[in-house]
Amino acid sequence: MEKSSEVIWIVCTTKYREGGEKFLRAARTMAEEKKTQWPDLEIVCEAIESKNDFLAALARFQTNGKQIRELNFIGHSGMYGIMFGTRAWPEQFSPHEWQSMDIPFAPGARAAFYACRTGRWFAPFFARTFGIDAGGFTLYTTFSRQRERFSWERSGRDDDPLYVVACPGKKSHGLLGSVKKYFGATTVEAMTFFSRQELSGDATYNSVAELYDQVFTDIRVRSDEWNWLQKYFSRHPQKRVLDIGSGNGALLRQLSSQISYGAGIDKSTRLVELSRQRSTEHENLEFFQTDVPRLPFPDQHFDVVTSLLSFRYLDWDPIMNEILRVLKPGGRILIIDMATAPVAPREYPRFLRDKLKQRLQRYQHRRFYQALQHLVQAQAWKTMLKYNPIRAEHEYRWYLESRFPKSRIDILNIGWNSRVLAFDTGPVEIRSITPQCYP
Repeated sequence: MEKSSEVIWIVCTTKYREGGEKFLRAARTMAEEKKTQWPDLEIVCEAIESKNDFLAALARFQTNGKQIRELNFIGHSGMYGIMFGTRAWPEQFSPHEWQSMDIPFAPGARAAFYACRTGRWFAPFFARTFGIDAGGFTLYTTFSRQRERFSWERSGRDDDPLYVVACPGKKSHGLLGSVKKYFGATTVEAMTFFSRQELSGDATYNSVAELYDQVFTDIRVRSDEWNWLQKYFSRHPQKRVLDIGSGNGALLRQLSSQISYGAGIDKSTRLVELSRQRSTEHENLEFFQTDVPRLPFPDQHFDVVTSLLSFRYLDWDPIMNEILRVLKPGGRILIIDMATAPVAPREYPRFLRDKLKQRLQRYQHRRFYQALQHLVQAQAWKTMLKYNPIRAEHEYRWYLESRFPKSRIDILNIGWNSRVLAFDTGPVEIRSITPQCYP
């Protein structure tokens, strides 16, 4: 019987972090089961260790007239999706790269990502991007001898079936979660699948623009962030400034008297409209809408580029090369953003001080916190967050400190599970970065 032109593609990684050999075993277990489930389809099971290898495999399928019925990935993942490469040189496709990719999916195809937390952002994003059902886990993954519940591997039995499953454990549920896991008192998580139709909604701030505008009428209510920025602008006035993710223009309006020219860009059409309406008295400010990683400015046009609480929404490599293009030699990049990271025991004194300071600020800026509550409780805000996840602290450190090794990230304040980070590149002389993407 002639084989169908459709294939089941099982991809695993073996080099990025620990567990590589077991990922390969789990991939082979899946391949054997898929052969029984899909006897008429070709099963392709292979280790893919780099982004280039992944793209080469896609090109091979297209050259051979093959369509992918199922894409199954078994390996590690970061906040923005599946990982390739090694710890020393990690590789991850940016959202822009995925959106530019041509994957030969068959009609009715689906994708499943057997990797930590892929159901939180990546699987929904993949479903929207390629118009297929895509699934992932919300919890961390582990290896199990059984698919339906966690079961220890038997020592020395490499011929046993092996599965990648997700279940509560130490990382997600602390020591108690770890005890329950290893004593078999927990169940595994069923993979959540998303379809393109289920994920209708605005990924920009358009739907919450008015609420956002009411919150940030005066950017100085973010006192930690504002004071950090003022350390630079009070010493270096009359600069040409580009603000990326400018929102309703509050930051540039507050800086207007200190700078010679300010340009703000934002993906949200509505926020750009509000920025222009609120800034009519500031003749040195302009605002532009753009939704691609290309800045509408000539080379070496700005002295300073800022990004306040918006860097996590960007495709880092493409936008960073654009920033370097429009930045004058010796210019600076000032980034402030919120990141996830649980408070460490050594940070408890700082954490308590920051919590006390926040309590005092709630009394000083009551209107701000009331408006903020209305914003974060709005369903449109919750929908928007599904498209734009917060990133982890280690991702910022790896990305920024590796590209600008003379500078280090500052912590402006610490919360229980998140913190605000600040980064000043210092004078920048490089004109481009190696396009390697995220950790």
